[in-house]
Amino acid sequence: MMFLVIQNYPIEGLGTLKQVLDSKGIRTLTVSAEDLTGKEEFEGLIVLGGPMGVYEMEKYPHLRREVDLIQKAIAEDKRVLGICLGAQLLSYALGGKVVKGAFGPELGIGKVKFMGKLANLGEVEVFQWHGDTFSLPEGSELLAYSEKYFQAFSFSHALGLQFHVEVDGKMVEEWIREYGGNQDWVKEVEIRQNSLLRIASYLVEWWLR
Repeated sequence: MMFLVIQNYPIEGLGTLKQVLDSKGIRTLTVSAEDLTGKEEFEGLIVLGGPMGVYEMEKYPHLRREVDLIQKAIAEDKRVLGICLGAQLLSYALGGKVVKGAFGPELGIGKVKFMGKLANLGEVEVFQWHGDTFSLPEGSELLAYSEKYFQAFSFSHALGLQFHVEVDGKMVEEWIREYGGNQDWVKEVEIRQNSLLRIASYLVEWWLR
């Protein structure tokens, strides 16, 4: 199977998800969001993170093309995985709202609590880097939350993850150089790398079920 990966920003790639997908026999084709035509064909869709907001479509017109592709994938009952900005775009594509988080950004290692069909994961530590949040679209199911915001939801074969399990220390270091942040986050992610990879693998396997 070939999955289209939409990369919204050069330093926010698939990360460790690449090896997880490879192990499941999923081939990927990564395309820069700015190069999208809106006519791409794919068997599955993965939409990655980025520093822009869903409400900035006039400034970043490719976001509208991403929403169109997400809606096309859902209409055709194909699998969609959205991470951070990708999860927010998924919510928007399904009729949800995306806004600045009223309780401030979530940055660094934080806890999320899984529920519903993913309740067996319990409470885990993940890496966060976002200031926006989304509402739950009608017909979707909440799968995880933090003290501040919704963290994961599903709709048919689509899965939205607000948090990052695809990161490793090198990726976080690049983000800190680009966006600023706490250098301690690199070590904190490296310490938890095996755990993050296990969570990523479990979530991808559940999504592909």
